[in-house]
Amino acid sequence: MTEKSINYFNDVVMALLREKHADILEEMSFIIHGSVGLGIDDEFSDVEAIIYLPDEIWKQNGMLQINLDKCLMETNLWQQGGSIICVHPLTWMLNFKADKILSGEIDVPWSEVKIETLFNIQNDPIWYDSKDRYGKLRRMTSPENMPTLMWKKILLSKIQGFVEDGMQELNRCINRKHFLDAYIPFGNAVKALLEIGFVVCHQYYPYHKHLRWAFGRLPSPISDLILKLDSLSLVTDWQERLGIMETVFNEYKEYIISNSLLPEIDFGRVDLFDMPLHDNEFYITSNILNNSNWRAEQQAIMERTLELGLEPEASRWISWWEM
Repeated sequence: MTEKSINYFNDVVMALLREKHADILEEMSFIIHGSVGLGIDDEFSDVEAIIYLPDEIWKQNGMLQINLDKCLMETNLWQQGGSIICVHPLTWMLNFKADKILSGEIDVPWSEVKIETLFNIQNDPIWYDSKDRYGKLRRMTSPENMPTLMWKKILLSKIQGFVEDGMQELNRCINRKHFLDAYIPFGNAVKALLEIGFVVCHQYYPYHKHLRWAFGRLPSPISDLILKLDSLSLVTDWQERLGIMETVFNEYKEYIISNSLLPEIDFGRVDLFDMPLHDNEFYITSNILNNSNWRAEQQAIMERTLELGLEPEASRWISWWEM
């Protein structure tokens, strides 16, 4: 964080909390969000922070929110619009699961938490947390603790999004000369390319407005791709853009293959522009990741299809209706 931000939270906000809410200070978990928390705030930034309190204490201390609102209105050093210091009950943290996770009642529900949320937990400055609630949650949700299977599923979904929602749709728009429409899948493809970089490094990524900044902090050789990605904003020829994105994707493929990050997928079958909807590598790999016995089950379904005297293509209907 910048010296400006550090001084503000130390000298203004914490001073208010010690003066008017000292009785509940020890129960607070105080977190700084956004560009201010990441230390990259500028003249366009607002300030966002959250104080978490155990639910019963939160219910009894509405004046804390009122005093913080008044303080921010009178002392805010950033954009007034969008700036807020919220007071939330602890149960709201981490998709309403934090209290159960901290108590040991449940494990981290990895599939229910957005990666952007996990990025915030790992990177937002913890300003005050004497009970170490947020600190414990940070340790429990560190990237090293996310199951390998989850990383594989996320990586597959990002690659699939890049190909199907990005490159395939973009190519159709360009071929039809629908150039205004083309910017929509182009944006999807660029966002997916950035996010893939984090996932192959087994790191969480931030919300889109901080993606480029955080990408530059990834380890080499992934972070080295930022120069090629930056060039996408400089060129105006659509074919040149497609070429750059395909080059970056191919470098990702080499990295994924050489590090065995997703051995279940056959990259020789991944076509950036033309893949059948039901019979493609994404469909197959997704099923394998969800069910290790999938191939054997599919073989049994195929045998049943042939027994019924049907063509192999009918096997998916046999599966759907469990015939």
